[in-house]
Amino acid sequence: MAKFAPRIKGDQRELGLGRHITTQGRLINADGSFNVIRHSNSFWDNAYYDLVTMSNWRFFLMIFFTFTTINALFASLYLLGGTEQLSSTPTNSYFDAWMHAFFFSSQTITTVGYGHISPTSFSASLLASLESFFGLLFFALISGLLYGRFSRPVAKVLFSQNALISPFQNGTAFMFRMVNPRRSELVEAEVEVSLAINQRDEETGEIARRFFRLDLEISRIAFFSMAWTIVHAINANSPLYGLTEEQLMDANAEFLILLKGTDESNEQMVHARKSYISAEVVWNAKFSPMMGRTKDQVKMEVHSHKVGEYEHLN
Repeated sequence: MAKFAPRIKGDQRELGLGRHITTQGRLINADGSFNVIRHSNSFWDNAYYDLVTMSNWRFFLMIFFTFTTINALFASLYLLGGTEQLSSTPTNSYFDAWMHAFFFSSQTITTVGYGHISPTSFSASLLASLESFFGLLFFALISGLLYGRFSRPVAKVLFSQNALISPFQNGTAFMFRMVNPRRSELVEAEVEVSLAINQRDEETGEIARRFFRLDLEISRIAFFSMAWTIVHAINANSPLYGLTEEQLMDANAEFLILLKGTDESNEQMVHARKSYISAEVVWNAKFSPMMGRTKDQVKMEVHSHKVGEYEHLN
């Protein structure tokens, strides 16, 4: 059964994530993807998105499988009217003849055309012409997908695995850390943090999901070239003020993060998402240092692999 936290004062936000169906579970997965399954009307609704976002090994395996299947189909069509459809076709076995047609098909669709195999009938010549036209379309599509995959702006920002509740000034603060491990800089970076928490609806009495914006010590920087620790001070104006660890757990609290910035390598806007559920928030801890200088003290070093390291406080 969904529980809720004491009434929180502050301006509520509407994030478009629903108020009642989202009271249980998390809204955004740890990898930044939304915890939602949207059922499409057809495969083609998401075909382009799936092709440009799938892993490299799956993409190239799919291309290889498609290329092989197309050539196998055309090889069978070439031999449909007999082995004499292509010159120099072996006649000792059907498999050798089919492989002969398969290699001719791969040469035709790629427009390589070594010349030692050629069609010997009108039907085979017509089929080769159609395959050449199909090959132009096929490789134009592959070229477009490759460009889309490699040119798609993506922010490879690393977030700390846990968020912390740490001492800050005369009180405490909610904080997490992130770093840009790429050589290209993110400029005009801006971050927003929202708290999603279960509250009782005053009108209906039902448990509903509420969203509150968390004010940050620094929410915008000109250059994101080193580690950036995001800090929200827990004071009398904070939605977290007075809430305990147990109350956050009971109310299924989740911290939603949105980072936006411009990647200097392509001058395009990129963004990254992250969320921390209450079980991923460590209380009374601080982050360990992750920056230093080179041995000659000339340049600064950022150890990206240490972005999530922290120390418990006594």
